[in-house]
Amino acid sequence: MRFDELDVPDNVADALREHGFIELHPPQAEALPIALEGRNLVVSVPTASGKSLIGYIPAMKKVINERKRVLYIVPLKALASEKKDDLESFSHLGFTVAMSTGDLDSDDGGIKDADIVVATSEKADSMIRHGSRWIDSVGLVIADEIHMIHDPGRGPTLEVALTKLMRRNPNLQIIALSATISNAEDLALWLEAKLVRSDWRPVPLREGVFFDGEITFDDMKKKEVPAEKDEIWALMKQTIGEGGQCLVFVNARRSTESLANKFAPNVAEFAGRTLSKQDTDLLEGGSEPTSLGKKLAHCVSSGTAFHNAGLTYRQRKYVEDNFRSGNIKCIVATPTLAAGINLPARRVIVRDTGRFESNAGMVPISVMEVKQMCGRAGRPGYDPYGEAVLIAKNQRDSDRLMYDYIMHDTERLTSKLGNEVTLRSHILGLIATGDASSDEDIVEFLQSTFYGSTSSLFGVEGVVEKVTDFLAREEMVEKNGSSLRILPFGKRISDLYIDPKSAVILRDAVNNMKEGTDVFSILLAVALTPDVMGLYPKKSDENRLTALAEEYEGKCLFDPFEDPEFNYEVFMGALKVSAMTEDWISEVPEDVMTDTMGIGPGDIRSRVDMMDWIMYSMSEIAFIIRPDSVRAIRPLLTRIRYGVKAELIDLVSFRGVGRTRARILYDAGYRNRTDIMSADEKTLASLPRIGPSLAKGLKNQAGGSSGTVAPLPDWDPDAEEMDAMAEEYCGEKVSKQSNLLDF
Repeated sequence: MRFDELDVPDNVADALREHGFIELHPPQAEALPIALEGRNLVVSVPTASGKSLIGYIPAMKKVINERKRVLYIVPLKALASEKKDDLESFSHLGFTVAMSTGDLDSDDGGIKDADIVVATSEKADSMIRHGSRWIDSVGLVIADEIHMIHDPGRGPTLEVALTKLMRRNPNLQIIALSATISNAEDLALWLEAKLVRSDWRPVPLREGVFFDGEITFDDMKKKEVPAEKDEIWALMKQTIGEGGQCLVFVNARRSTESLANKFAPNVAEFAGRTLSKQDTDLLEGGSEPTSLGKKLAHCVSSGTAFHNAGLTYRQRKYVEDNFRSGNIKCIVATPTLAAGINLPARRVIVRDTGRFESNAGMVPISVMEVKQMCGRAGRPGYDPYGEAVLIAKNQRDSDRLMYDYIMHDTERLTSKLGNEVTLRSHILGLIATGDASSDEDIVEFLQSTFYGSTSSLFGVEGVVEKVTDFLAREEMVEKNGSSLRILPFGKRISDLYIDPKSAVILRDAVNNMKEGTDVFSILLAVALTPDVMGLYPKKSDENRLTALAEEYEGKCLFDPFEDPEFNYEVFMGALKVSAMTEDWISEVPEDVMTDTMGIGPGDIRSRVDMMDWIMYSMSEIAFIIRPDSVRAIRPLLTRIRYGVKAELIDLVSFRGVGRTRARILYDAGYRNRTDIMSADEKTLASLPRIGPSLAKGLKNQAGGSSGTVAPLPDWDPDAEEMDAMAEEYCGEKVSKQSNLLDF
């Protein structure tokens, strides 16, 4: 079947042909006619089989023919950017595309005129909570990577958001796109959808186990690999030597760095190159180079790279783009890379099938996660085949890997909605939006979720009652019998999109603040909230964290040890985040922070982003219950956002000025807006990293010159220091169980 035979507008068919889409893949040929009829659809197909177009084409028809809006939900912010770019390549057909993944305390300001919005599940649910008018006009929802409903961190939010949308609009069309899963029929039953399941791939995939110099594939055929001192290098060399690329997956961040660095000299013989100064600066970390960045630049110049949560968004994107272009021959990555990002390779090598988890030690990773990694093997249009190889330590291990992973079906998808901690926030959201006004309404809502569709909900009434009792006790809702009514405090917490338990901690901390409360106490209260992921304490942290624990014993604005959900490990993880944030706002160089704390620049960005969000929530709560305390909190919010001492707060309020430029201005004698207003423009321009354009812009902002406001530079290295901090939260929100073990 051809694309021009589909029931789509002529201009869509023409655009598809111009993009090189002529013949439909078998899964597309089966799925697209169903989707284009306006029917609900679940598609369970392998990676790289063309499932994105099964969403894109109905989306374009819905917008162009029916003038209905489309919501495209993705699990990761990085994936949202990819989908937005894809859809925008067709926007000349007469529709607009927007991406909404950031501020959760807002409605539809930036998207109100968009025809298609790409959003994370958190943002989609947030828009519903804020009563976004845009949501009411949606005619099609595409849930990409819907198998993420199985994820303890993101799954419940996706599940709740889809349920709300379906209940509010019974005529809403749902298209759910998934990797191959064993119980896709359960998803189809829940969504009242037609199921299309296929094992077809454009590039044949062979999965196998490597041991004793050869790969044994799932069909029991074998392939010899020339011996090298290192077995991973042997597998890499064979592939690179044949003109292919490799992805190597390991379970620890440190391993990605050490292996990439280890193989760099070997790969350089095939792909070494000289980096431009611009590329080197970007990889090393911009205005504040780090040792991690320098290591990455060295690897990239040799044709290798590592990819983990310690990298900034720009570093990771550079690695991904240069792998796609062929400049990088091998990436050593943690499994996060496999979660939805389109980055295929000739051979995928999986070294580790275990992961360390708190209170459990080393545990096997899921078959689904391994299959996600394996599915990255084979580049359509480039590779004649794809190979996914698991590495065995001995014959017994080889047999285990073959049986447990290669020959095994993926686990059944199960809902992660049915526990008290997860339900707290979602039940508050249901009451706040009017989707529930009693315990019975909440139970009825849960019956219409994937959770309710696949389980008996035994005992859920007791959990619901416990949660609503908690919300009533904390004055977020009013409860008369089973009748529920949202209270102003609860509505604000729902809009802020934070865990109600976080709100209680922040409220108590605000009430316990006194004249002269020190900064670290406030930071610690914020870091102790369930919404902020702790940092794993390492041996090198022991002295500093122990001293802090002793200093603040009995002096915390919130006592965590009175709460059964906290333990000493959580407390120490929060202490480390607080210490990191204190260093950040004290302008400690990033390189010093990464070295002394054993963290990466990406860790700094992700935690700063979370601390920013929760500190903002604290200031909003303070405004409600104790406005006088806002004076102590708001300056901290600015300091966290920009990473500056208090003396630079006025300077970072200028557009185009971040922590580095603010310090340059301050040290040159320009301490505030008044100093900028009276400054000589040419003298300002002569300062490092200022220049004529920014100097004129600063004068105009300060009110110190007349005439037309000069445009500020499009490329702002100082803004890059912040590095799209929100992007770093993408892919990092994991289960509560493993937050502190984020290697």
